[in-house]
Amino acid sequence: MKEQIRVPVVLMRGGTSKAVFLAQKDVPADLQVRHRFLLALFGSPDIRQIDGLGGADILTSKCAIIGPPTHPDADIDYTFTQIGIDQPTVSYEIVCGNISSATAVYALQEKLVPVQEPITTVRVHNTNTGKILRMKVQCADGEPLVEGDCEVDGVPGTGAEVALDYSGTSGGATGRLLPTGQAQDKVHVPRLGREVSVSIVDVGTVCVFIRAADLGVTGTELPGRLDPDIHDIAEEIRRWAAERCKLDAALTPFQILIGPPQDYQNNAGDRVVKASEVDLVARMVIKDGVMHKAFPGGGSVCLSVAAQIPGTIPAEARGRHASPARIRIGHPSGVLGIYAHVEQAAEGEWTVREVHFTRTARRLFDGTAYIRRRLLEEN
Repeated sequence: MKEQIRVPVVLMRGGTSKAVFLAQKDVPADLQVRHRFLLALFGSPDIRQIDGLGGADILTSKCAIIGPPTHPDADIDYTFTQIGIDQPTVSYEIVCGNISSATAVYALQEKLVPVQEPITTVRVHNTNTGKILRMKVQCADGEPLVEGDCEVDGVPGTGAEVALDYSGTSGGATGRLLPTGQAQDKVHVPRLGREVSVSIVDVGTVCVFIRAADLGVTGTELPGRLDPDIHDIAEEIRRWAAERCKLDAALTPFQILIGPPQDYQNNAGDRVVKASEVDLVARMVIKDGVMHKAFPGGGSVCLSVAAQIPGTIPAEARGRHASPARIRIGHPSGVLGIYAHVEQAAEGEWTVREVHFTRTARRLFDGTAYIRRRLLEEN
């Protein structure tokens, strides 16, 4: 085994994503060595990630690094990393709401936080944003529950509910809920030869919202069904929004196509989601023809808030903007409901009073991973 390094790992599902969980003490402190370590662990770059733990999908090529708290109001530190699949990239841009839900369960199972029954609140310091996330985990017999009646579209069956409070994440990337100060902005898109309207909002994860109809689509399309040009146009808009917000980012803002409530077939092909079940439809599209198969947790927080700010593209698609409200997002796998309470101060600034959603999470595997030592050596 001299040619390989042993690393303790835990595989967790959080919502509609999976991630490799690592203890901070087991991860190299030097950033360049850490990048090589994570790429080797996941088997990247390789479209199949066949020589590592990656799942060859953006929803499963994720890593959570958990360590002792460096914030006085937190119980643990959580660093999220998105690992490139066919590219040797390690990104710290986003928080990942789905995987966030698993951090609290992990912390309780690893005895990093004492269990309190029937509900334990875990305060998670997300180092990507510097914000505190609060999770409420159902517990019994000294450990987190697995079984329950909480359903998450895109996850088979039901499980014990994990409630996530993202109220403190407003302006995490840009410093402002509306980074440009406007509910809508105009961007010239060279591929279209004209301007389109967008809304940029920063809470949970900074997103740029685009009317699906402005790109000639409905917003009900499923993964693999959009013309590649749509992905390229959305990427042009994302880059413009990143520059506008002074973000040196490869993944954010998330580019989200928005449409009004409509009937559509879900990605599994076993259900027709009715217009009456949703307040709007949304699709997260990425360059290279990729679409999120469900909907990102951080993006859902951002969308639920945006839908309650008059003048934004999500609010227009919803058709009203009364707050507080539970916003029902129609995504490729089904429906996701997010509760948010947004208020406007006398001087016009918008404030997020409350925003939360529920996920399910559980441990799938724990054991030892083996990393080729030579891959950690500098090329």
